[in-house]
Amino acid sequence: MVSAISGSSSATQYSSSSSSSNAAQEAALEKQIQDLEDQAKAITDEVKAAQVRQDIAVAQAKLDALRAADADKAAKAAQSQSTPSAAAVRQAEFDGEKTTQSNEFWM
Repeated sequence: MVSAISGSSSATQYSSSSSSSNAAQEAALEKQIQDLEDQAKAITDEVKAAQVRQDIAVAQAKLDALRAADADKAAKAAQSQSTPSAAAVRQAEFDGEKTTQSNEFWM
């Protein structure tokens, strides 16, 4: 009878030991799963952030191109306004007005 008690006690102890081992493994696996899910979310966030950074770069390039085109147009407009056209110079000379360009010939 003593052997039966010690045998059942050992089975209970094994079962208890096995349960705590399983619980520890389950907890470790649950933590690993949570860590992997967090890592997957971080990777997804990094991918989304990279896509947003790429969209920002494209928008910035478009903005820079528009600003350069506006600056070019402004420079051309300023140049055309500061330099009178040849027709305007000829008309002013014909009208007898003094022009900034001297195309007069003296004989």
